Amino acid sequence: MKLKYISLILLILCYCSYCALAQTVSDKMKPRWITSILPKNISPSYTFINASGTGGSLEEARQRAFVNLTTKLEHERGIKVSSSVKVKSNSQRIGGRRSQQSSQIFQMECTEDGKNITLNTRVIDEYWEREKTGSYTCYILYTVADNNLSGGSYDDDIWLTTSYGAKGFFMSLIPGVGQLYKGSKLKGGLILSGTAACTGMIIASENMRSSYIKKMQEKTVYKAFYNDKANTWCNVRNGFIGAVSALYIYNLIDAAVAPGRRRVIVKKGKTVHWGLVPTWEKNMTGMSLVMNF
Repeated sequence: MKLKYISLILLILCYCSYCALAQTVSDKMKPRWITSILPKNISPSYTFINASGTGGSLEEARQRAFVNLTTKLEHERGIKVSSSVKVKSNSQRIGGRRSQQSSQIFQMECTEDGKNITLNTRVIDEYWEREKTGSYTCYILYTVADNNLSGGSYDDDIWLTTSYGAKGFFMSLIPGVGQLYKGSKLKGGLILSGTAACTGMIIASENMRSSYIKKMQEKTVYKAFYNDKANTWCNVRNGFIGAVSALYIYNLIDAAVAPGRRRVIVKKGKTVHWGLVPTWEKNMTGMSLVMNF
């Protein structure tokens, strides 16, 4: 008997391991730049482009994604990429675990309209999936800028975040909508359907309570019986009111604090302004150099 239980446990563990292998991903939710439109650049010195590739290993999938990027550039701009080299790779977190900046930079030597140009390609974000067969599919978000344009993507502040601020909270005033907006479709669907089900039960139980009160008034001989039934349905109604209230509060808190799909934030880079202003002190009068960021 013990051997039977041990075999059953091993079988369950093997099945769970197989499911985990079949569903291995780099993140629980796909980033927004995969599921919706690409982020918008503010400065005109670069553009966002996404590309994907599949390979037997993660590194091979990344390389094929880069090949896909060069193919897109050739089709969209009519350029010919002759060589490429990685010149920089780094990652840093900003404001805790929910926000980060990461970048790998490649320089591509290209030919466009008979002229030799250099394109600076920066990796902004990456998402990958591992299939049942063991192969990888990698999705990468790049920025591409000509070398002769100042700054490229560094003209803007670009970072990744899973925080949605107050917008997710206000959207969750309709239960589940905030979670759907942040990419948690299952959670949002459960909250929305749970709220609808509880509301339906509140209405149904209130109708049953009202019905028994009416019968209690019409058939006074069964007043005690109908009164008990009315009280029962009253308790059912109150129970569902409590449940929907708790679910709604959870919905608001979750929409405010729970992380959502990773998204890209683009803001105008800080500009340094210089200036001279008059300065007066007790024993001195002169000019001061002021620098504003």
